[in-house]
Amino acid sequence: TSYGAPKRMTEQGGWYFTAPWDPVTVRRGDALGLRAGADYFAELLAPGLSNSTSDARWISILSWCLKWSHVTWRNAGGIDLSRREGQRERYAWLRPLELLWVARTLVAGQTTGQLRGRRSVARWITATEDGQLSPNFEMSADQFRRYRQVGMYGAYRVVFRSVPGLTTGDGWTLANTAHQLANLVNETLPQTAQLKQQRFENGTKWSHWIGKEARYWLEIGWQAEWKTIGGFLPTPDHAVRALLPKKECDLLAPSLFAADSIRRMTAEVLAGAKTAKMHAELCEALANSSMLAKKIAPVSLASLPAFTRFADAAMLAMRALWREVNHDDNRQAPSVRKLASSADLQARFSQLRDAGNAWLKTPSRSTFPHEQVATQLAEAMRGAKTPSEQLRALARHHYEHGGGRRWFREQADTIIPLVADTGIAASDYRFRLRSLCLLAAQCGIANMNNAIDALEQQETDDEESNTP
Repeated sequence: TSYGAPKRMTEQGGWYFTAPWDPVTVRRGDALGLRAGADYFAELLAPGLSNSTSDARWISILSWCLKWSHVTWRNAGGIDLSRREGQRERYAWLRPLELLWVARTLVAGQTTGQLRGRRSVARWITATEDGQLSPNFEMSADQFRRYRQVGMYGAYRVVFRSVPGLTTGDGWTLANTAHQLANLVNETLPQTAQLKQQRFENGTKWSHWIGKEARYWLEIGWQAEWKTIGGFLPTPDHAVRALLPKKECDLLAPSLFAADSIRRMTAEVLAGAKTAKMHAELCEALANSSMLAKKIAPVSLASLPAFTRFADAAMLAMRALWREVNHDDNRQAPSVRKLASSADLQARFSQLRDAGNAWLKTPSRSTFPHEQVATQLAEAMRGAKTPSEQLRALARHHYEHGGGRRWFREQADTIIPLVADTGIAASDYRFRLRSLCLLAAQCGIANMNNAIDALEQQETDDEESNTP
């Protein structure tokens, strides 16, 4: 569904709610309306993953979190995961453990890696040391609620719902592989930090802790043991390509990269593209792969290289326009004419028109299910002859087709910014390839270094741009 909690059907034919989060377009952003096309290719090449699935260690840690939060949820009377309310109650027991693992990592002195909520947790650690215990980890009520969407489980919930062996398919109830991962994580912890079933069979008055789940974990469930140094931690940035320990790999690799699976084939094709220097060249290798052609109809991937080149050129133009808007002395609403006089912006428009013309000439375009929005932008840019017309065409397409917050809009021959200049770069349209490559490297599937280097290759001016 577009709003509220997305639904999934179980094998038994009943519906269950996954997690209530914001509408997809608001939550992820979609500056040019090309997200559906990007998701189409992502599902073909890396099913069951997401662009946020970048550290296999978190699959292990979250398995541990799911195991022990399940115990407390059941003790507190939790039974039904088919209703939205039941899942909200279930997550209330999970969220504190996610945040405590972020805290453990920071207390251990590690500040890099995938640590969502780290700023709030760092403030919370300081506050607790001063004797001020905040059950919401120094988050506002809204931030604490939204952590379900943007936190660690939110980043990996697709994996837990989709990858065989992790859950029964509901994203919550552990299956065999995740049980083994949870036990492995527990065994790596120092003795005092390990959790045991007996701890949860001590006559606790569970009804007292409903609505106070974070306090339970801090005061009874895990107490100060979470501070104990040692055991697995999330992977730091400098080691994100490194092989995980053998026992962990032996559990993760068969689930994430089963023999003859599409994820494994995609990883092997990317690893074999030794001459690729950028994202689009890796996409060409995928589109031309005879190995993938056995699993995916060649026509389905035929338009991938042209689509990604066009989408990248469009996002470069968007960022260039945003940069000009925010570097202008007249911050309120610089004129279209003045903005269009920028040589950099004109160069981006020229690149976008060239990529758009290549897209319009792509023979397989008509077989691509989501070609309409890309084609509309390409045709609009082709028909715009002057830089001012091209600027208007891009701004109009963004305002009419973009998802989430709009960056700006044209009004009375000016461009009016609609969001604050945060300095955070807007993401390009991607197909989960970097996530897949990192997981493959950590699971020992192949040497993914060249592919990861190519995927991370960006133009210097693009990296330095300030975008919504």
